[in-house]
Amino acid sequence: MVNKFVTANANHYHPYKLIKSAPFMPFVNKRALYSTSRALHIYISTALFFLLILFCVSGIVLNHVDWLKNDKNNGQITAAIPAELLVKAQTELNTLPTIYPQIEAYLAKQYGLNKVKSIEWEKQDSLVMLDYPLPAGYAYAEFDFISGELLLDYQTGGFLSVIGDLHKGRYSGEVWSWVIDISAVLMILFAITGMIILFQNRKKRLAGIWITALGVATPIVIYLCWVPQIKGVS
Repeated sequence: MVNKFVTANANHYHPYKLIKSAPFMPFVNKRALYSTSRALHIYISTALFFLLILFCVSGIVLNHVDWLKNDKNNGQITAAIPAELLVKAQTELNTLPTIYPQIEAYLAKQYGLNKVKSIEWEKQDSLVMLDYPLPAGYAYAEFDFISGELLLDYQTGGFLSVIGDLHKGRYSGEVWSWVIDISAVLMILFAITGMIILFQNRKKRLAGIWITALGVATPIVIYLCWVPQIKGVS
């Protein structure tokens, strides 16, 4: 009875065949490899759903920078320097750099500005100028400790400009830099698990390999033949 069952199903899929090790990974159980890859492929795709679309759209935007010509807004804020900060600065005119931390703390609290790029001090005019780079913009603060006035010039970008700089990680901070790195690693895993799943499907394996080879060769050929580059330089 058992022999008849085995013979009748010899040409059909049998679940116990999956227990064999993967041909390219002899120490890995094939069933575990495929099931794990499928689960990772599904959950990585859901985790990256938003970021993948964001990076794709922003990549298109960066390929058409002319779309960003009118995507910037300029503004200016004039305010009085807090009395406590003003008094302290006026009593320490000769050693004004000592209150830089208090100035930075005030701008961070009042306007959310962090990670100053540069600070300049014009001792003769008692001016302190701070430059803050931002994604798709900037903020430039000028403290006049004689008049007691703060002048804040800034530029902000629209949605397309912002996502373009987020794509590049330009002035986006350390935390966003981690987002880029982690999402890139997950995208690599997404691609690898997709290939593993392809090898499980015998009917579509050959076509998938040819398409993969075409996907590798096409951008290389385009780069070598049509992308401007200098030649003859060793």
